[in-house]
Amino acid sequence: MLQPLQTKFLNVMKTIFPDFPQLFVEWNMDINHLMSGQDDYQPSQTLKAFFVILDSLVKNYGLKFEEMEQWVDDYIEEIRNFVLPYIQIIGEENSAHSPKSNNREVINALLNQNFAESGSALLFHKLRETISKNEFDIATTDIPTARIAERALEATAQVRAENDYLMIKSNVAIEQWKNLTSQAITSMDDLTADIFDIVSILWMQQATHKDQMIHFHTDDALNLRRLQGRKEDLDGYQMSYRKKERDDIMKRLAALTTIWIRIEKENLRFINEDQGDFEEIGQVQFNPLFLVDSVTVAYRGDNPIGIYECSIRPGEMLANFLYGSQRSSGLLALKTLEYHPIKQKYHKRLSRYLSWQWRIRQKSADYLRAYHIGGDKGLLKVMDLDVNPRYGSRIREQFEEILDTLQQDGIIKGWSYKEKNLEKQIEQERNWFANTWLRARVQIIPPTEITGMGDDQDLLLIEDQDYDTENFLTMLKGMTDRETGATKEMVEEKQVSPETINKERTDRGLSILEAAKEMGISHSTLSRYERNLIKRPYTVSLEKMKEWLNAK
Repeated sequence: MLQPLQTKFLNVMKTIFPDFPQLFVEWNMDINHLMSGQDDYQPSQTLKAFFVILDSLVKNYGLKFEEMEQWVDDYIEEIRNFVLPYIQIIGEENSAHSPKSNNREVINALLNQNFAESGSALLFHKLRETISKNEFDIATTDIPTARIAERALEATAQVRAENDYLMIKSNVAIEQWKNLTSQAITSMDDLTADIFDIVSILWMQQATHKDQMIHFHTDDALNLRRLQGRKEDLDGYQMSYRKKERDDIMKRLAALTTIWIRIEKENLRFINEDQGDFEEIGQVQFNPLFLVDSVTVAYRGDNPIGIYECSIRPGEMLANFLYGSQRSSGLLALKTLEYHPIKQKYHKRLSRYLSWQWRIRQKSADYLRAYHIGGDKGLLKVMDLDVNPRYGSRIREQFEEILDTLQQDGIIKGWSYKEKNLEKQIEQERNWFANTWLRARVQIIPPTEITGMGDDQDLLLIEDQDYDTENFLTMLKGMTDRETGATKEMVEEKQVSPETINKERTDRGLSILEAAKEMGISHSTLSRYERNLIKRPYTVSLEKMKEWLNAK
């Protein structure tokens, strides 16, 4: 009985989106799943957007959903403007890759942008995480070893001093190399994870085939980390860095070349997301993470410090994820590389994790799905941040400061707790840290560079939890009863910030003293808040400012 309506629905879609034939296939499959009675099935984000804008038009203009063929022509532009950003998000994945000619050109270009293409495959992310947290076991194995087990991926990473792939002929040179890499395990940290990202970014920008070597110099990493050298070239490239700054990079680059990886599954599948198929290869033996040649080792006296410069490329395994049709890449905020590897290591880890998550969520554009704070998959675990209840207030403050910094630096657009009454619950509970806060969730809004959208209100509307499978099916059946409608009235609420408070006060022509009196707070509190001198006002003060800001 629903077949005629399904046909009608798809015909309307063809009228509105004749230039996107792939939508017909995608939406037809979605509709079949919805009508088959799969309660937990979630349709594509493009279809969600289509349902939402149609439902909005029905409610705003008193239309009937089942009569959409009669009125849809009048609203084509409005419908397309709402849905197009979600279609474009998918289309951008297939954009052409244009390699630069050399490191200097690449680096100067990167220094003028906020995000860079980097690896985003599960193996890439888990290896980087293993390196940053130094999860290699040295207590129970002769060779430092890390096991990676995540969903369909099972892999082993090892730190080895020997390198059979290195073009070293003399026994003296071989011994020097072993001395250089023998202490590599002590250099596995967040700075080494940065070098992992930097080498991958530079190689992806320049490689024209999987076996291509690129030249890498210590100064390349220091420039991308925006450290100031004592000399500057005509094009702005920094040079003549301090000894410690160079030593830190050289040690980490040498450490990176000692990592070997192996996939433990019987077969490895490289997913081609564009074509929806996969290429299967047999089990792979241990493979170097990176291959190096033409190595210049820096010494201090007779002691090797690290790799000053070299030719480098990803090993066979890693290259499959960074090049060609199987390439899995996302955008990494370059500010991540600038954060201090010790003092701001948690900022780095969260930024890398979000970069990986946004790539996963890109296809369905469900960017605003909330993240858990605690638990095995929570953000505290991602950052390896302590969860000792004795320090609950300090941990919460640190967590919020990290998110605030990421927002200030443009890595995220904004964040908020998903639970509306969280502050009130925390104030009323004795064991709030374990019972409430660790179980809470945060909603993190990606920047425009990630979503392709200048206004996150559409994202917020699409992610409204009231849009579930039952709602979509209800709309599809053409029911117009408001009690079973898919949406609730969206009331756009102004958010409290020093900028919004100052603007509203100015627009109303009020002095600080007058505005504070209307709010019911002290004028000194309001004055200091507007000047950003109070980072986190008392909850009561915030609620009063919010009520005043949104007063009709």
